[in-house]
Amino acid sequence: MTGIRIGIIVQTMSTTIMALTIAFISSWKLTFILLCFVPVLALAGKSSGQQEADAGQSRSKTSFSEQGGQVCNKAYYDFILSRSHVQNATEAIENIRTIAALHQEQHFINLYENVFNREFKQKKYRLHLVAIAAGIANSVMYFADGTTFWYGSKLVQNGETIFENVFRVYAVITFTMVQIGYSMALIPDYSKAKKAALRIMRLNQRQSQINPYDESGIILKEVTGHIEFQDVHFRYPTRPTIPVLMNLSLKCVTRGITALVGPSGSGKSTAIALFERFYEPSKGNILLDGHNIKLLNIRWLRSIIGFVQQEPVLFNISIRDNIAYGDNRREVTQDEIETAARMANIHEFIRSLPKGYETLCGMKGSQLSGGQKQRIAMARALIRSPKILLLDEATSALDNESEKVVQAALDKERFSRTCLNITHRLSTIQNSEKIAVVDRGKVKEEGTHNELLRLNGLYTKLIAAQQRST
Repeated sequence: MTGIRIGIIVQTMSTTIMALTIAFISSWKLTFILLCFVPVLALAGKSSGQQEADAGQSRSKTSFSEQGGQVCNKAYYDFILSRSHVQNATEAIENIRTIAALHQEQHFINLYENVFNREFKQKKYRLHLVAIAAGIANSVMYFADGTTFWYGSKLVQNGETIFENVFRVYAVITFTMVQIGYSMALIPDYSKAKKAALRIMRLNQRQSQINPYDESGIILKEVTGHIEFQDVHFRYPTRPTIPVLMNLSLKCVTRGITALVGPSGSGKSTAIALFERFYEPSKGNILLDGHNIKLLNIRWLRSIIGFVQQEPVLFNISIRDNIAYGDNRREVTQDEIETAARMANIHEFIRSLPKGYETLCGMKGSQLSGGQKQRIAMARALIRSPKILLLDEATSALDNESEKVVQAALDKERFSRTCLNITHRLSTIQNSEKIAVVDRGKVKEEGTHNELLRLNGLYTKLIAAQQRST
């Protein structure tokens, strides 16, 4: 409910009070006669106002959907038909490459036509009803005009009033009733706005377990980088019945590389999310240099962490600014940006672009390939010289040559920071000081590459499976 609409309602209320006062003072008999037509006059105003409101909603209605599933699935098809043609068109345009790759253009065209035709039929029927109602209302308005002037002339003839009062009563009553009708058209919007406001208020009143703006907590003067997971259990709030981590215990190598490997869904990425304090463990502790991370200042903790995820997010700004975002504590120099880009093996590519570091990345990095986005994200993480580097499949989209260069840069800097590396490419982590094999939410094996091979356990099976697939 916008401020201008509330203003219209307040204006209508004050206008109604003033109009009735003027009308009754001018001629109370004529006013009572004219008030008999008020419901119909208000209906006419409401019909006209509702049509304008509907037109405004149609022009401004946009939506984005991320609903997945098979296009032939009945539940998905029913869901599609329950949405507007604007939503379907938006989703199809946003995902045009996927649709073309699946050769489903005609399918989505048919969906759009079905939804559009259904909406057209519904609105066509409704518009016919509105038109009929408006026609009847307008007819009654003319009947009210005739009745008003006929009865008004009788009052004038009998000396009970004058023509000036007749016109005054007619003008203020009809104008006010039309205004009331327009205000009535806003009632559905008020109801929707009230529900939306209640949802927003409930959201604002929710207390997050983790306050990212909390200024309290310990700030360590020096960070060694010793990370330890002690009997950590965790379940996602949206899936409280499914345990993700169960008794996860792990001591990461200080100022070295600890690799987390294991089957998909074993809880590796969840462990990193817990260390970043995106969630709190259901049970157990996570320590940094012997301090529970719950007791540390959260903003300081995140400022010493460099994080690169499998699907990095780039902003629709220049490559330079995207990299500089990695350290917002100071003004980053161009030399520092280029140094970080060299470490991520992206500097030469950036220089080859017509605008160099001023090249726009596009929405979510749409102007770059997956590997290029990952390397820029890597440079963004490295530019802050983090004490702790968290890599979640950070090199999955890189070609072999780029991966070797990036891995060599990480190996060179390994003794200046603690690195926790999640990967499915086991060939890239064989030089890690420690490799932890995670399965079903707990560490099943840990040690160096050679030590794990001698165990002939899960790690050996993962190595063998990957070798067979290559």
